[in-house]
Amino acid sequence: MSRRGVLYPMTDNRSATDLDDIQTVGRRTGETFSEFAVLEDVEHEKVPSVSKEEYHHRTLSGERTDVEVVTRALELGMNVVLKGPPGVGKSFLARYICAQTNRPLYRVTFSETTYREDLLGHLHLVSSDNGETVTEWIDGPLTRAVREGGVILFDEINAADANTVAALNAVMEQRATRSLTLPQTGEQLTPHEEFRVIATANPGYQGTYELNDAFEDRFRHVKLDYLPESVEVDLIFDRTELERAREGEVQTLVSFANRLREAYMDGELSTPITTRELVRIARFIEEDFMTLKQAARSELVARVDEFDESLVRTLIAKRL
Repeated sequence: MSRRGVLYPMTDNRSATDLDDIQTVGRRTGETFSEFAVLEDVEHEKVPSVSKEEYHHRTLSGERTDVEVVTRALELGMNVVLKGPPGVGKSFLARYICAQTNRPLYRVTFSETTYREDLLGHLHLVSSDNGETVTEWIDGPLTRAVREGGVILFDEINAADANTVAALNAVMEQRATRSLTLPQTGEQLTPHEEFRVIATANPGYQGTYELNDAFEDRFRHVKLDYLPESVEVDLIFDRTELERAREGEVQTLVSFANRLREAYMDGELSTPITTRELVRIARFIEEDFMTLKQAARSELVARVDEFDESLVRTLIAKRL
């Protein structure tokens, strides 16, 4: 749903500061999820729904889990960037934390065609009740998160061009000096005290850029990798109707996926293989609808880049 502001005549240069339907986050409850404060549930429409059992906590260096490290950084007001190959659960981790702490999550997926208006919002022309043509301000996802105290998720931030990234500098300063200016209206916002920034990055992925050192220095970096094989096997059973008697097939599938992931990391394959795809393959071997080889071929050959088809078909034939 768009967040609307005041209507202005086309000749009026006032800023859109008097928004009439902002729903800010709830107060802190005194409870925490891992290291991050839990907020009152105000039934905000943008709070994700993810149960505590849906995410596997991974131990990082320093003997702390990914959830502990990320929630600690967020509680301290740091910006967090989650790095790792596609499909390791970076965006899902952000959703998971927001769900457990009652925080609205706004998401922007960056590309070369993402512009600052996609983040901040825009003015558009409408007709008022008296027939006069006026402009109406519509908040973008970043502006909504700033106003409401939500979390903004910048997905694939290293796919954004330098001009778009530059628009984020002021809002990612230290908490005491953060601000956001809307150039179209002249409004300058001080972010809500619960506003937080999470970004994801796929280092070295096709179509991405190297972030400059000054911008990277604004983040607490957290590296994520694929789940251990035994954990991914259990996850597939949790998300399918397969019986444990078929554990050998699922183990073979996960081992095969890790071979494809090695090929991706080595540059042999341009398409990453995610846990979601493994779950879909497993759903198609339920009730013997397909063999494992048929289900993998059906899912992956249609999924990968056309230049990867030959290698994927060969590996399926040899390993499944």
